Amino acid sequence: MARNPQILWRRLDRPGHDACRIWEDGERQGVEGMAVWLDEAGPAHLQYLVTCDMAWATRSARVQGRVGAREVMISVHRSDLGEWRIGGEEIPELGGLQDIDLGFTPATNTLTIRRLRSSGRNEAEVGAAWLNPADWRLRLLPQSYRRTDAGWHYAAPRHGFEAVLAVDADGFITDYPGLWIKEDFDGYS
Repeated sequence: MARNPQILWRRLDRPGHDACRIWEDGERQGVEGMAVWLDEAGPAHLQYLVTCDMAWATRSARVQGRVGAREVMISVHRSDLGEWRIGGEEIPELGGLQDIDLGFTPATNTLTIRRLRSSGRNEAEVGAAWLNPADWRLRLLPQSYRRTDAGWHYAAPRHGFEAVLAVDADGFITDYPGLWIKEDFDGYS
């Protein structure tokens, strides 16, 4: 695995890209990036930063930018006791969850996969604090991950979605069928 690896994803369901990197500072780790796409509401650009503990459990997330005419500024925190807050408001139904799912980027699937890998787990039923891009509120999203020979089988039954996610050595999704694919930028300097 590379130190502070990066990826560039191309969106497949509409025009867009997402540039992301995994970072670590010795006490914390996470992902940061910028997603740019053509949303139904108009041009969108969102910068994100997710901070995790050393076991890849989410501690905080920040999202800021615009989607069409709407300004988006969101701050999410997860306490040591597993309580989730968005803009300071507690969301009790998310208590105890470890993962956040930012609905506009595959970066947060990478966090869950890295957490499962680091704990030696090949499958898990998890709940994620899902940031719904329709209204920018956090909701519980049950998910499952299972390692296969081809990658990780991912399912979000509430959305009727399942796919095998191809994943590289760093845990980045390289093929998220129908939604995202890794752009090849080898050779660029």
